[in-house]
Amino acid sequence: MSVMPISREERVKRIRDTFLMLVWTVARQFSQELQEFGLTLPQFVALAILSAHRDPCTMSELTKGTLQDPPTMTGIMDRLVKMKLAQRTRSETDRRVVLVQITPTGTRLLSRIREQALDGVVNDYLTIANSSELADIDRLMEIFEQSLEYVLRVYLKRRHSLGDADLDTEIEKIQLFLKRPIGESKPTGSEEVVSPIVKRTPLLDKERT
Repeated sequence: MSVMPISREERVKRIRDTFLMLVWTVARQFSQELQEFGLTLPQFVALAILSAHRDPCTMSELTKGTLQDPPTMTGIMDRLVKMKLAQRTRSETDRRVVLVQITPTGTRLLSRIREQALDGVVNDYLTIANSSELADIDRLMEIFEQSLEYVLRVYLKRRHSLGDADLDTEIEKIQLFLKRPIGESKPTGSEEVVSPIVKRTPLLDKERT
C-alpha cells in the first residue's frame, strides 16, 4: 500500500507540533525530577542563573535574566533564601541596593541535579539502542541538529530582516545570554563560546546559495 505524499506546509506543521510536544514533555519530566530536590522549575532557573553569573547581582538583573515579573521573582527568592540555597546582602557601595547570590549549599544542589537529572538523559540515550543502532541514531541526531539550526536562522532572518553576518552575531548574542544571562559577556581566550549553532553545516551552506 503506497503512502500518499504530504505537502510542504503539512510537513512544517507536523514538525512544529512534534517539537512543541517534545518541549512540553521534557519540561514536564524535568519539573517532576526537580520535585525530588524540593525545587520548582522557576526556582531551578533562578538558581542556575545565579550560579552562571558567579557574582552577586541585583533583583532587577535577576528578574530580567529569568524573564519573570518582579513580584514573582521576589517570591522565588524568598523561598530560595529560606532553603539556604541563596542569600541576600547589601551593596558595599550603596546600602540601599540589595544583592542576591547563590550559596555553597545551592551550588552543591545544582551539581546533584546535573549529575542525577540532566546527565541521566545521556545515559538514557546510550541504553535505548545497541552498538550497531547507535551509529544510525548519531547520524539522525546530526541531521536533526542541522535542521534545528536551519529553522533558527530562517526564523531570525524573517523576524528581524537580518543578513548572514548579522544572523551569526544575533545567534552568538543568544548563546552568550544563555551562558551568562546577567550582564554582558564577550568571548575571551579563556571563555570562548563554542557553539554548534554558528558553525557551518551542509544544510546552511545549501540555503545560502
